[in-house]
Amino acid sequence: MFKFLIFIALIANLLACQSAPQKTASPEPVVESKIKQEPQTQPVQQKISEPDPQQVLYQQAMKSTQAGEIDKAIEQFTRVVKSNPSAKHAFTNLGLLYIHKNQNREAKEAFLNAIKQNKNDAIAYNHLAVIQRQQGEFKMSLFNYYKAIKADPDYANAHLNLGILLDIYLQDLPLALEQYVIFQKLTGNTNQQVEKWVIDIKRRIAADKGK
Repeated sequence: MFKFLIFIALIANLLACQSAPQKTASPEPVVESKIKQEPQTQPVQQKISEPDPQQVLYQQAMKSTQAGEIDKAIEQFTRVVKSNPSAKHAFTNLGLLYIHKNQNREAKEAFLNAIKQNKNDAIAYNHLAVIQRQQGEFKMSLFNYYKAIKADPDYANAHLNLGILLDIYLQDLPLALEQYVIFQKLTGNTNQQVEKWVIDIKRRIAADKGK
């Protein structure tokens, strides 16, 4: 059975960094009679910060993605990465959108840029490996699946895709079985199709030993 799976996971989280409030010293006591009271004639003006245009555009791109407006989302994410290449997950999301349109060349470039910005982007490694597998670059695909797993050992889809590569394309049944078993453990043994693959590989390994 041809086991071809591509898992697309769109990321919708924007992380805002907040610095911890600094501890201030207690105010010195004052003598009431020495305080000069002045009438307040003007209201205190509170400065309201303008919204970050980059964050606004990123949110718009996410909304377009969720609405299924893929071309619009691609245009918006392209604007994000042009003005701020280090925007978190922007290149990865752009690559996933290109995959949705079967534009693998553009997707591959986006994932490579995502990895340049973040060496621990497991999703970018995983989907880059999927494209490389499709293009027959099995060694590079193997390398990047392992990079995805190193970046996130609990990334179930990377284990599954690695298992498929080892099983179908590299014919390494023991290692493929190992990856399928890890995937099943991470997903609570809920995937019946993968369970069939596990049983099939165990049968094939036993048959090879019996020869």
